[in-house]
Amino acid sequence: MEWFYIIIFVSGLIFGSFLNAYFWRVRENKSIWTGRSMCTKCKNKIKWFDNIPIVSFLILRAKCRSCRRKISWQYPLVELWMGLVFVFIYYHISHITYHIPIYIPLVVDCFIIWFLTLIFLYDLKYQEILDRFTLIPAAILFIGILIFQFFNLSIFPSVASMLVGAGIASGFFLAQFLISKGRWIGGGDIRLGVLMGVILGWKLTILALFLAYIIGAVIGIILLIFSKKKFDSQIAFGTFLTVATFICMFWGDGILNWYFRLIM
Repeated sequence: MEWFYIIIFVSGLIFGSFLNAYFWRVRENKSIWTGRSMCTKCKNKIKWFDNIPIVSFLILRAKCRSCRRKISWQYPLVELWMGLVFVFIYYHISHITYHIPIYIPLVVDCFIIWFLTLIFLYDLKYQEILDRFTLIPAAILFIGILIFQFFNLSIFPSVASMLVGAGIASGFFLAQFLISKGRWIGGGDIRLGVLMGVILGWKLTILALFLAYIIGAVIGIILLIFSKKKFDSQIAFGTFLTVATFICMFWGDGILNWYFRLIM
């Protein structure tokens, strides 16, 4: 089945390219469904042969064919990341026994990672998490999982676990938002908490919150030591939440099992 890994990798590259286009068009308030991609500097439309994931970037030597200004490394890195993570997802689920066709968890996990990557990038660059990045995928996943459980396909968190997880994470962030009057955390993090709960269920959501604060503390200390960041500087916390959610999706159960064995 080595050929299928190639198909999965190429699919990831394509979806990574689409993510880059969507990322830019959302910020520019442009429709994703109309018009060709264009250079963000000179606004000239990009020809199809200059829009091949990774390959075109290398051939053009990271410069726009029209204006010769540099193309951001975000484009090939996101494309490569999506290609590799799609392959990882397929490898991961191919070693798990499911009572349903493997393409169902494959599509669901790829869908989730696509949105987590989008949230990570957007929050990292603009320190903002749009509702369409969190509430729309949360609603789609919730409805999809309801359908799966109606047919007794219980490979995802139960509805009760999703609702409790969403309530825990969003409630936790809402409390911080209200207490600090929006200084500690943004409204987008509250909605991201809903998505986390739907993805992980309540147990792994709690673990993800714990991991996010550990990761955030470590990165924060590093930035304080090696950069000009001040103690009261704002950090895009959504990036840590998405990383923690990714970790818990694939290794969360193992981490919990290790922890409970350690304390017992």
